[in-house]
Amino acid sequence: MKIALLKIYSKLTLREVRPKASNKIENYQVLSSMFDFFKRIFEFIKQNPSILYSLFLIVFLPLVLWGNAIFIIKSFEKNIDFVLQKKALAIENILGEFIAEKISDQEFLREQIDKISKQVPEISGLQIINYQDNKFKIIASQEQGEDGKEISDPSLSLTWHQEQDIAHLVGNKGERFWKTVKLLKNEKGEKVSLISLKLSLQDADIWIARVAQISYIVVIIAIFLVLFLIFQHTRLFQYLKLFKELQDLDKMRESFFRMAIHELQSPITNIRAYIECLKEEIGDKVLVERKEDLERISISAKSLSELIYDILKVIKIEHQVLDLTPQDIFPSKIIFEIVDSAKIRIKSKGIILNYQASEENWTIKVNVNRFQEILTNLIENAIKYTNEGKIEIQEWVDSYKNKYYFSIEDTGIGISGEEQQKLFEKFYRIKNQETSGIPGTGLGLWIVKNLCQKMQGNITVESIKKVGTKFTVSFPLKETKKLVA
Repeated sequence: MKIALLKIYSKLTLREVRPKASNKIENYQVLSSMFDFFKRIFEFIKQNPSILYSLFLIVFLPLVLWGNAIFIIKSFEKNIDFVLQKKALAIENILGEFIAEKISDQEFLREQIDKISKQVPEISGLQIINYQDNKFKIIASQEQGEDGKEISDPSLSLTWHQEQDIAHLVGNKGERFWKTVKLLKNEKGEKVSLISLKLSLQDADIWIARVAQISYIVVIIAIFLVLFLIFQHTRLFQYLKLFKELQDLDKMRESFFRMAIHELQSPITNIRAYIECLKEEIGDKVLVERKEDLERISISAKSLSELIYDILKVIKIEHQVLDLTPQDIFPSKIIFEIVDSAKIRIKSKGIILNYQASEENWTIKVNVNRFQEILTNLIENAIKYTNEGKIEIQEWVDSYKNKYYFSIEDTGIGISGEEQQKLFEKFYRIKNQETSGIPGTGLGLWIVKNLCQKMQGNITVESIKKVGTKFTVSFPLKETKKLVA
């Protein structure tokens, strides 16, 4: 029996404890979720502190706009009330000047009150009040049936006894009035009577309400515009963050390419060196076919080395890390040196190279290494695609345009009009039977054009298929000096 009772008690106890425990777990989970949420927000703000600027604008700027509108409206209302107060007192002063001496002429007073009522419809409750036997009685009133009526008003007593004009705001059924009381005196300075009137502010209040309504609408529109701008700012911030991420990714890609190219250059250089050593060692000991194989390996290694070099140059140009520091150079001298170094290759192909150095030593301001690369690339191209005939290099100056020009013209395979449109594109190569055996990366002319443009120069091409090609390069001219014989 005891065991049964204990089991029942334990079950009841567990039923009471479990809900409490589960509630505590649920509360803890809610608090934990809230803590994680605020923690993420804090981390986001910490990583992006400029978001605080947006939050500040969301809260502060609408409050400032709204507060400024209310302040302006209240100030405007206060000024209008002051102007109308002065208007009410002015009406009493004008009225008092010509009725003080005719206070006993009730018909005259009635006429004046009727006249003012018609001319100034905003006035109501106009009364002329006499003080007699410690009582205030209405002599003449704007309202019918009030003549001779006794009235009691603290403002009347204050004005009569203190001889102080009173003007204060009163309200009736949502309408505001300026209630004024003025003391009238005769020529002897004796107190004669009081003038009391109420000037309605209804028209002014309607006008102020309209202005306030327009102001509030403008403020609300301004707040929405601010919120829209803040939203755009937030989106711009996201774009900026994305731009930074892309920049970081771009830097990582550049670093990777640099590392990969460096790692590729070393073994290629070694391969080319070993091939040349092997050629010298074996001499005539191997078959002609094996010599051709070695030559093919050497050509392939050289092509791969050139490709790696061109890719590295492209990366440097695109990331603007290429040294373009300008120097004063004499282009004729550099052309002569490069032509002289290329004579062996030109002679081996059986073609003629014509270049007559100018008698005038023109000066241009460009980077000497980049100028050499442009010139070398164009001369190598001319040699590569010319199997017979000649290569002619000319240079001249256009004094009117203040530019220096040099051209490299060959009698090679030529380029069609359609091919010329894509000639300076990256990795573009002319593919036909005549170019199938000629190695190249398709980057040379892209590099040349970009180098020209980055040094304020330009390059153009003229070509006819199977006739030849002419490349013309121009740079701003610095000065011209006559060479001394």
